[in-house]
Amino acid sequence: MHNKSILKGEMAVVLFLLFVLQACSYHTIELESPAINEVKAGEKFTIILPENHNENFIWKLSDQRNSTVIEYINAVWHGNDKGIYYNFKAVKTGTDTLHFTQLKLKDTTRLAEYIVKAVN
Repeated sequence: MHNKSILKGEMAVVLFLLFVLQACSYHTIELESPAINEVKAGEKFTIILPENHNENFIWKLSDQRNSTVIEYINAVWHGNDKGIYYNFKAVKTGTDTLHFTQLKLKDTTRLAEYIVKAVN
């Protein structure tokens, strides 16, 4: 009987941790413009871009955005294989376009735009 209660307690802890991880996870946006990516207002999301520091390729987020709709949180580089994760939060309903520039040294090699529509 004692072992069953310990097992139930361990299951409760595991379920709680899974719930916390789910609540902290970011929704991934993948569709470039002209497609529209919908997220819920208040939801966190990420845009993952390939970035290879060995080949001097990096991405830069433009300041040209509406921070009252989409809030920039941070960018985290996960290595040459996984790229850079740009993290955002949809603060309120509305639409914004996030502009990225890929650079090799100081030359622009690619532009990417993501239209994000925050809905209720």
